[in-house]
Amino acid sequence: MNPKVAVAQMGCRLGNVDHNLATISALAARAAKREAVITCFPELAITGYALNVKWRKYSEPIPGPTANRLAHIAQEFGFYLICGMAERDSKSKRIFDSAVLLNPSGDFVGVYRKVHLWDTERRYFTPGIRFPVFKTKLGTIGIGICYDLEFPEPARAMALQGAEIIFFASAQPSPMGNQVDTYIRSRAGENCVFVAHSNRVGREGRLVFFGQSQIVSPLCRTLARKEKGPGLAVAQLDLRSIYELRERKLPYLHQRIPRAYAALIK
Repeated sequence: MNPKVAVAQMGCRLGNVDHNLATISALAARAAKREAVITCFPELAITGYALNVKWRKYSEPIPGPTANRLAHIAQEFGFYLICGMAERDSKSKRIFDSAVLLNPSGDFVGVYRKVHLWDTERRYFTPGIRFPVFKTKLGTIGIGICYDLEFPEPARAMALQGAEIIFFASAQPSPMGNQVDTYIRSRAGENCVFVAHSNRVGREGRLVFFGQSQIVSPLCRTLARKEKGPGLAVAQLDLRSIYELRERKLPYLHQRIPRAYAALIK
């Protein structure tokens, strides 16, 4: 399988859902023209990032009105779509920093809830508790959100469950560019997976989002990269190459020694 994947880089208008959905739709159209079969959008792309106490007002259930509009975009352009949004659990009323995955028919495949909450996010969101993977016609994919990238455990957990591509939907601010570049290559190399990172651009208050969305191979090679401004990074992935690397050249997953790490895990 050699899917063509895209990561979208966009600015957002804070609290303007209609405008942000229009931006997502326009970028989705561009991704479809470039024959992408899955496109990932940034963290909290539906609303922008720095809403703080307004998060509860802007959070919605999944499925729900805005998630259903995303489903229509996925169906219109006939590809898988990942997008960050604030999710309100209909039973507990808790809110999560989530990413929804939709298939080309507009069906809901799954939702990932961000586990590692950064800074003031902890005041408003509830952390997720697991790192699921999702079986698709493209292969097995994992999803992380922003700060999750800065910990080795999420990508390793997803790789051990068979993830071949891990998408990170992010709102990474300056001056984290050098660190993020390193984390992306590290997560790809140490787990023999493709890593696709979709990041924000623009400014919200003191936060300046630096972009640099990119797709990196298991050999830590940058396959596509968008430096500044809105747009896309698109690359075709050879998923078959993962298995030769994992079995022969870079068998990190097989040669782990969990018993030696057990004392460190609490």
